[in-house]
Amino acid sequence: MLNERTLLASLALTERLDAAGFALYPAAGTPLDAMCAATTYDTGLAQVPDGNFQTYATQLAQRTSQVDPLMNCSEHDAVLDSIAETATNAVRRHVAFARSVVAPTIQNLYERVRHSVEELSVSSLLGLEVEVWREPKPVLNPALQTELRKLEDVALDDPALSMRMPDLTIAELMELLKSGSGGLDADIAEWVAIEGDEFFMRVWRDFFQQHMPEDSERNRTFTERVTDRFTGVPVALAVYLLARKLLDGKPPEGVEQPLANYRAQLAEFRNQAGGALTRALDRMERALKGGLLVREIAGSKTVVYEPVYRDYLEKGGSNEMLFANALSTPFMMSTADLLERKEALTSRWAAHSALVSTAESNQRYNKIIELLELHFRSQLNEATEGEDTTAQNRDTVLKLFRDCLKHVTEGDLNDLYAVCLKLVCRARFYTTDAERILTGMELARARNPSLSPREAATASIVDYIAWWVASQMRLASC
Repeated sequence: MLNERTLLASLALTERLDAAGFALYPAAGTPLDAMCAATTYDTGLAQVPDGNFQTYATQLAQRTSQVDPLMNCSEHDAVLDSIAETATNAVRRHVAFARSVVAPTIQNLYERVRHSVEELSVSSLLGLEVEVWREPKPVLNPALQTELRKLEDVALDDPALSMRMPDLTIAELMELLKSGSGGLDADIAEWVAIEGDEFFMRVWRDFFQQHMPEDSERNRTFTERVTDRFTGVPVALAVYLLARKLLDGKPPEGVEQPLANYRAQLAEFRNQAGGALTRALDRMERALKGGLLVREIAGSKTVVYEPVYRDYLEKGGSNEMLFANALSTPFMMSTADLLERKEALTSRWAAHSALVSTAESNQRYNKIIELLELHFRSQLNEATEGEDTTAQNRDTVLKLFRDCLKHVTEGDLNDLYAVCLKLVCRARFYTTDAERILTGMELARARNPSLSPREAATASIVDYIAWWVASQMRLASC
């Protein structure tokens, strides 16, 4: 029922509207219009002595609360209860449909488009990278370096890959890698964790089991494998540690090779792998002493030596300078040369990145728009039930979709889910209030991330009902 408190709460808004020369009226034929018609006391404020709204509110509350003997309640309350029941059932259906039908459709479209966007080729800007070249930690261990230096004078040779060792488990291989020295074994354990089990299983197959290559793979020699510019050092280290340990013990069960041949071949593996490691150590020392920063520039990747790179950054160098250097020819390889041209490299990168990022941003926008339409159509074609499966309605849905898609801006794509929500609601479910309900839930969660889905739905429903009531009001001059 109407009471004085409710009526007085509307006074401030009423006075503001009146001062501005406006009045609110219910739209004809709406539930709000029926509510107002059920207010039996129709007297203007001007008829109240001294314009006393308190007295008017008291009288209005009393008149509208008069009980109709036939209904056993006031007419106002009877109309209110009827409207409330109708509205509650309608809102419940709207919310259930939005959450059980529309929301999964939105999520499905979002996941499809997001997955396709992730597969787009990496931009030429984002594709540029600096990779810090770190030698395996055991190679930097002083005890191992001392051991390796004893092999500096070993003549370069290329042992045959003809050993036929038995299969070993990864646990057995890990035992063979150990040196028995606490400090070195700790470095080995850290390196093993970085490389992963498959790396060591592959080394065992390739070197110790005469592993036959895949059809598309050339059978590389021992020397090619341990001197490979990018994988040679870790491969040589694994072969060295395994061969050394095997030489110190008895042959594993299952080895049918004569003992002398077995030991001779393992010694060759150890010596040639160790020799490759000593040459790698020499390269590291030369790079550090000469300030050689860039180890390799391969396509979009600039590979730098870790110790020299740290020094380069401390002296004011940056990755952006290295990116600009990768776009130049000839490449500069040393810290000194790069720092000498610091200003020119920085300026070049700024100009290049601005130009490329603008072009790529436009291309990316166009591609995502294409993906949105592609997946929306695909999703619609897969629908087997509902109004949008009819040919006539499909045409309407697609027309609405294209109209909505025209208004999607580049900035909108920063929130791809919100874009999918608008497109799905305004095109496929344009006859429902799903967008208002689901957007209300998203806004509620954005304001308070700790809200549960049920609490977010409740907050959205409150806003939705307020909008529903407001939509039944008309503003007019008075």
